[in-house]
Amino acid sequence: MRAASCGRTTTGSVVDGRRRRSRICVRPGPAKHGERMLTSREWPSCSSAPLTRMMSLGDILLEGALQHGERTALWADGVRLSYRELVERAARLAGTLVAAQLAGPARRCAVLGARSIGAFTGVAAAALARSAWVPLNPRHPAERLAHVAHAAEVDALVIDEQSDALAGELLARLDRPLHVFLPDRSSPPDWARRLPQHVFLCRGDLAPPVLDGLGGGRPDDGAYLLFTSGSTGAPKGVLVRQANVMAYLASAFDRYRPTADDRFTQLFDLTFDLSVHDMFLCWKSGGALFCVPDRARMAPGEFVRRHDLSFWFSVPSVAMIMARLRMLQPDALPSLRWSLFCGEALPRRIAEVWAEAAPNSVVENLYGPTEATIAITAFRLPANPAAIARLPEIVPIGAPLPGQQARVIMADGAPAVTGMDGELYLGGSQVAEGYWRRPDLTVERFSPPADATEPPRWYRTGDRAMVSEEHGLIFLGRLDRQIKLGGHRVELQEVEVALRRAAATDSVAAIASPLDSLGLPKGITAFVTEDSLDSEAILAACRATLPPYMVPFRVYRVAEWPVNDNGKTDYAALRRMTE
Repeated sequence: MRAASCGRTTTGSVVDGRRRRSRICVRPGPAKHGERMLTSREWPSCSSAPLTRMMSLGDILLEGALQHGERTALWADGVRLSYRELVERAARLAGTLVAAQLAGPARRCAVLGARSIGAFTGVAAAALARSAWVPLNPRHPAERLAHVAHAAEVDALVIDEQSDALAGELLARLDRPLHVFLPDRSSPPDWARRLPQHVFLCRGDLAPPVLDGLGGGRPDDGAYLLFTSGSTGAPKGVLVRQANVMAYLASAFDRYRPTADDRFTQLFDLTFDLSVHDMFLCWKSGGALFCVPDRARMAPGEFVRRHDLSFWFSVPSVAMIMARLRMLQPDALPSLRWSLFCGEALPRRIAEVWAEAAPNSVVENLYGPTEATIAITAFRLPANPAAIARLPEIVPIGAPLPGQQARVIMADGAPAVTGMDGELYLGGSQVAEGYWRRPDLTVERFSPPADATEPPRWYRTGDRAMVSEEHGLIFLGRLDRQIKLGGHRVELQEVEVALRRAAATDSVAAIASPLDSLGLPKGITAFVTEDSLDSEAILAACRATLPPYMVPFRVYRVAEWPVNDNGKTDYAALRRMTE
């Protein structure tokens, strides 16, 4: 549904977003796959339920302004925005993009900000303008951000108030002329004078908030372009289209049935595609999105209770930290009715503790790489604590969402039978078309199983998995040297590329270490030759080019570099040095 102007929005019944719900929540029935999970070859290939008549994320925003005008859409930085206010702010940016002929599916708008009002407004503006947004994390080095902005061929950049200084460093590295939006400022910063190749637009330069011509679009329009760690040393991009993300949202909306009374956590950086679930599942329902402050991000229990939140979504690492801090006592989080985890392996013992802490919520473990749009499989934990205790040590990842497919393929190309492991392939309407401007990688990774006839797109995940008749898919780790840290995908080869530059030597290595009690990585350990540069200098150089989660926490200096029979680095020998 399309709104012609803000004047047509209707007013909701909640003025402060603090409506209270009953603490007693009815647990939904079992997932559709029932008590016995079908094997991957038996999973049906049904279509997802349509998400009303809307075709795009921009239409979700317009519908929200029309149906839920004065209800709370977003709480961030201690500031509350109604649906009307959020869409009005975004429409001013989007209208200016349209006037500058920088809107539409062929355009990309970068957003530099960290879970702020300005950053969320930038995302909403790109969606209204039918442009793909490209999130830039202000905690990443300027060099890396410049690489992403250049590779994405962005036309515009929205900067939030907290990222001014970094923006100057970033824009100084970009020769491509950009329209730079500073909606929180009345005038450009001093450094803008040194960058005449860019056009700077502040609060007073923006168009009025007229909604005519915004939203709409086609299913094959780009929604967002994310860059993940790459094995060659450069991040690789994935363009997720409207059809991909709307297919996911249709399944999620049907599965979780959110309402306008729900309150959602927002814990993910915008460079993490799980943030798209937070924003648009919430805004489709008319609910309120609560951006957890950075100071409470790794221990948000009190924030959840104070704001009476009902939808939880995080990586398991957050729950692990809360458990270590003894924040997951029984009935500690009674307001939650859904508890979703994704991004890394979920240990069963954490799931058990969480189920006791949030007794009124249904707990699910989701799985999905960026290439398959947010999450593509799900496993619902049983309500019975005794049944949870019988699960594997790592909670299963379950069955594909409606309309999607998953197959486990053995090394010889044959489908794995129940109980056998192999590489996990994903197919369906959520799978992206390939890597941005990388046809070589696309051919390598977006290839179907040998016997596949439908769907037309498949993705080889590089993950090891097996099929259990009782639990569906079981995640067994990686086939290559990619690891997960705090939900972030990390190619250890990319870390090694940075180490070679930093240490001025070719003999470097990076491993996942230390490991926790389940063998899951907690950090990265680096190895260099004894005659390399000073270890502190190496780490400082890594911090200048790598995101914080990819910087090694320790450097070992090796006198005699270990090699195996093939003359390659003996990673097992290096690991023994840390034990």
